[in-house]
Amino acid sequence: MAEFENPYAQANPLVRAHFDCLSCGGKLWEYAIQNRMVCEDCGELFDSSDVFDASLEHE
Repeated sequence: MAEFENPYAQANPLVRAHFDCLSCGGKLWEYAIQNRMVCEDCGELFDSSDVFDASLEHE
């Protein structure tokens, strides 16, 4: 079997999202693999779809 280097193995799976926490207003980080977001301040987890829906309601 051929060996190869996985470029994603060393990558950080969290990406800073452009949304604020629904609980405390802190910045959210998105973990796209699980379709979840986590707040860097309070640590609360949210489904990405809930955050998107909340952002649409505020517009």
